[in-house]
Amino acid sequence: MIILGLETSTAVCSVGLYRTGVAELEQSIQESHIHSEKLLTLVQQVTGTAGITLHQLDAIAVSIGPGSFTGLRIGLSTAKGMAFALDKPLVAVPTFDAIAESGRQWHTAVKSLVVLVDAKKDEWFARAYRIVDGAAEAAGRLAISDLGAVVRSLTNESSTLVLTDKVSELRKIVGEAVQVEDVHPYCRGSVVAALGAKKAAAGEFAGAAALEPLYLKDFLVRTLPASA
Repeated sequence: MIILGLETSTAVCSVGLYRTGVAELEQSIQESHIHSEKLLTLVQQVTGTAGITLHQLDAIAVSIGPGSFTGLRIGLSTAKGMAFALDKPLVAVPTFDAIAESGRQWHTAVKSLVVLVDAKKDEWFARAYRIVDGAAEAAGRLAISDLGAVVRSLTNESSTLVLTDKVSELRKIVGEAVQVEDVHPYCRGSVVAALGAKKAAAGEFAGAAALEPLYLKDFLVRTLPASA
């Protein structure tokens, strides 16, 4: 199985490839407002390095949010265009699931994670995860919350990792009690591809015509994230 993964939910534009059980290739650029210009270039670089053509793909996986309105729109429209042009199925991968899995892979001692991204106007997208049997599993629903509520939900343990796009702001509040790291290095196309491969193997494909990004706040439940 060969799966292409597209990640454009933040300032990171990343393309990865999953093949023969391994998320083996990835090309990424972190720079704002370059997704429309660079995304297809990264696709060409990844497939060229792998020595395959786009027609050899079994499916295309795309990160669907939440995140940047523009970035998500570019990523999904590109994925849809490729899926239609190549007659390949599309797989939708929740952005925070991929970020949490990437965090788990890099931090093997972590027992719980929280992905926390600025949703503007003093609101935050948040979701908590627990590490279960070597995988990051959601411990609550995706929510919009104020920062204070998110901080109160955190456990003061070094085994908790928070991945956020506002590191300095959060560290001023939680200090050293909780690990806090920049979310951007964990926005990886290869992880999107790997999670997409699992969904494809289970037959969990998305209807390309109807698929929309998760970028509208009104689509989310306003609850507090579960304790990490």
